[in-house]
Amino acid sequence: MPDLSQTPTPHAGTCSKCRTVPAGPPPAGTLYLCPQVDELVPRLEAYLGGTGLPVTNPQPDMWAVEYADGQLDGLTDGLSRSLSKQEVSGIQALLLPAGRRPTMRDYMSTRPLDTLLAEVQCRWLGEVMRHERLETHFQPIVPTVDPDDVFAYECLIRGRGESGNLIPPGELFKAARTADLLFQLDRQARLTAIRAAVRHGVTSRLFLNFNPSSIYTPSACLKTTFQAVEEAGLDPAGIVFEVVESEEVHDTEHLIGILQVYREAGFGIALDDVGAGYSSLNLLTRLRPDFVKLDMGLTRGVDTDPYKAGVARKLLEMCRELGVRTVVEGVETVGEWEWAKDHGADFAQGYLFARPAAVPPVPKAIAMAVGV
Repeated sequence: MPDLSQTPTPHAGTCSKCRTVPAGPPPAGTLYLCPQVDELVPRLEAYLGGTGLPVTNPQPDMWAVEYADGQLDGLTDGLSRSLSKQEVSGIQALLLPAGRRPTMRDYMSTRPLDTLLAEVQCRWLGEVMRHERLETHFQPIVPTVDPDDVFAYECLIRGRGESGNLIPPGELFKAARTADLLFQLDRQARLTAIRAAVRHGVTSRLFLNFNPSSIYTPSACLKTTFQAVEEAGLDPAGIVFEVVESEEVHDTEHLIGILQVYREAGFGIALDDVGAGYSSLNLLTRLRPDFVKLDMGLTRGVDTDPYKAGVARKLLEMCRELGVRTVVEGVETVGEWEWAKDHGADFAQGYLFARPAAVPPVPKAIAMAVGV
C-alpha cells in the first residue's frame, strides 16, 4: 500500500499558497500599531497605557507594544473590547518576534488590525493542520432500492483539539475563512480523505467535498490532489468531487474551469444542496453534474409535507430528464426513505442508514429500523 503519510514533494506548477500553513504568531514579540486617523490616537493610547506592558513610539504615529510569552491573548482581547469594529479596522498592525527590528518589507506588509486579531484568535486551526490533527469521517450513500448496500462514502472532515476533543467542520471552516486559511484547509481535507480511504481499504466510490473559493488556479491548486490519487492507486472514475457552498459561488466561469480540470482527469462531479436556494438551481444548468444532492431541508418530513414533496418531486423529475443521478440527503426516518424510493431518487444518505464515523460504517438494515 502506498505511503501517503507525507505531503507530496513540491514540484513545478504547484500552488504555494495551498501548500503552506503560515506559522502562528510569535509567543513573545512586539505588536506595532499605526492608527490611520488622528481621532483614534487618544483611545489607543488610553488602552495601551493601562496594559502595564512596555510601549514605545519608534516612529511618528506608530506605537510598539512588547509582550512576553502568554501575554498576547490578553493584549489582543483587550484591543477587541476597548475599540469598536470600525476603530479596529482603522489601525494598521504588524506582529514581529521578540528582538527583531522591522524592515521596510515588514512595514509594507502591515495589515488591518481586525485581520490580525482574527488570525490570533484562530491560530488553533494552524496548529491543528501543522500537527496533522485532521481526520476523515465516512458516511455511506446507499441505493434507495437496496439500502443495505453501499454505493459510495462521503468524506467529511473533522479536527482534533489538543485535548482530543472533536472539532466539527463548521467550526473549522469558519476559522479558516477568518484566518485566511481556506485554501490550506480545503487541500488538507482532500488529502486526509484520500489517505483515510486507502488506510481503511475503501473500494466503493468516494465523494470529496471542495469549496470553489478555495481553488485559486485549478491546474496548480489541484495538482497535489491528483498526485495523491495516482500514488494511492485509486481510479479517478471512482472519485466524485462535490461542490459545496454553492450559494457563495460568485464566479461561475471560474467554477466551470475547475470542474473542467476535474473532468479531464476522469473524476465525477456532484452539486450539493440543490433546492436550498436559487444559486444551486442556476448552477445545475451550467455545470451539468453527474450527481445532484437534494438539500436535507427538503428531505426532512417530505413524506408528510405536501409543499416539500411537490418541490422535491419536480427536482427529481428534472434530474431524470437530464440524465443526472440523484442523492437525497438527511434521511432520518423510514417514511422519508420510502418517499425517496417511491419517487425515483437513485441514492439516499442520512442517519437512518448510518452516522458519519472514522471507520467506514456498514449501513443499518432497514428491516431493523422498521422493527421487522
